Amino acid sequence: MNTALFQEFFQGKKVAILGFAREGQSTFKAIRKVLPEFPLVVCDKNQLAADNFPERENNIQTQWFLGENYLTGIHGADLIIKTPGIPFQVIESEELRSKVISQTEIFLKLFGKQVVGVTGTKGKSTTTSLLYHILKMAGRSSVLAGNIGTPPFDLIDQIAEDTIVAYEMSSHQLEHIRVSPHIAIFLNIFQDHLDHYPSYRHYQLAKLNIARWQDPDDVIIFNPFNKIISGLVSEFEIKSQRWLLGNAGESDRRVFCDKGSLVLSIPGKESRIRDVCRVRKLPGDHNLLNIAAASTAAYLLGVAPLQITRAVASFSGLPHRLEFVGLSRGISFYNDSISTTPESTIEALKTFPNTTSLLLGGFDRGIDYSELLAFLVESRVKNLVFIGAAGKRMFEEGKTIPGLMEKNCLLPDSFEQGFEMAVKYTPAAGICLLSPAAASYDSFKNFEHRGNTFKELVRKLGG
Repeated sequence: MNTALFQEFFQGKKVAILGFAREGQSTFKAIRKVLPEFPLVVCDKNQLAADNFPERENNIQTQWFLGENYLTGIHGADLIIKTPGIPFQVIESEELRSKVISQTEIFLKLFGKQVVGVTGTKGKSTTTSLLYHILKMAGRSSVLAGNIGTPPFDLIDQIAEDTIVAYEMSSHQLEHIRVSPHIAIFLNIFQDHLDHYPSYRHYQLAKLNIARWQDPDDVIIFNPFNKIISGLVSEFEIKSQRWLLGNAGESDRRVFCDKGSLVLSIPGKESRIRDVCRVRKLPGDHNLLNIAAASTAAYLLGVAPLQITRAVASFSGLPHRLEFVGLSRGISFYNDSISTTPESTIEALKTFPNTTSLLLGGFDRGIDYSELLAFLVESRVKNLVFIGAAGKRMFEEGKTIPGLMEKNCLLPDSFEQGFEMAVKYTPAAGICLLSPAAASYDSFKNFEHRGNTFKELVRKLGG
């Protein structure tokens, strides 16, 4: 670990860690590793998180504020390192809010010029993982960090001067930061996390921080056909070099598929990554965008086109993302539990247009489902299984949409019962797809838990 960087950053400051789950504990360990005697304050409403922390007893230089009055500990701090899961709104004082920083922001201040940040409502895990896969196969020093599961402070020991950090960035990690990565990938933006933000606009602005603070020598790779993204980039006059995904004629720098190859076009010059759009294993047109974004970043980092093509051809994707689970009773089962928005479910149905039965719903965050419901009317899906509060709302709204109730619309009492209904009505050679268009935490810990439950139910069917 670069001890000097940490010592310089924290020297003379009173530091409070707000939130002590995975990232908070990561921050604690990283600071303690280089500054064992440094005074720290830890604040968390959940007493259990600290009770189960093995290093707690040996840290006499740490003050612990746990339980209902946990926010008392942040008073007097010069820096409040907030974890993403704690809403900014819990801090009522404007003075204290001005002292909030995150592990993401600290990491970017120290290593930002080595970071490729990836955000978007959907596709960011796939794109970040694909970029990391390309870099590793090309023999480049690289690490995979962020929302995909590894706090960046856990990786500092592995970062040399030439190491590239493929960093998946959620809106929670980007919220309120005042520094951006060297290369920013902004894939898409749809309604999501509306239970966390005061408005959809606040969510959009959190996402924009991935590029808002970039310099002219930095790069943003984005989808200009998403009107919200292109509007934000123009509104805030993003200073960095712009690469547009898709054949948008007005752009100086475009990236698009042509006859199976990926074309990187600048005035007077075209470069081609041959066959990369053709040899892919990732299904669906939406994944062409993810492949184009990751490939462009890798190319700008100096990876040879042939190496990019070979890496894309060998990348099969991630669990819970249009994942083929298996064949049972003649039915093909696909797990797309990562789908928590209407847009991602629409893309899943475009990828598998012959879907017979669709499991929808979960936790209701107030998302607008009108476009999805209209799409379902025209789709080939025969059986719609509406689960949870979000599913019930879709069902009720569907009664007002001509044609939807002509399909076999089912309202089970549980996820398991919904699965049984889907199996009952799906014939042999049919497709049963879990693509919920809703969050999972009404009945599950997270989308992985929901997807694994679906896979276990398929496994129990046998075959």
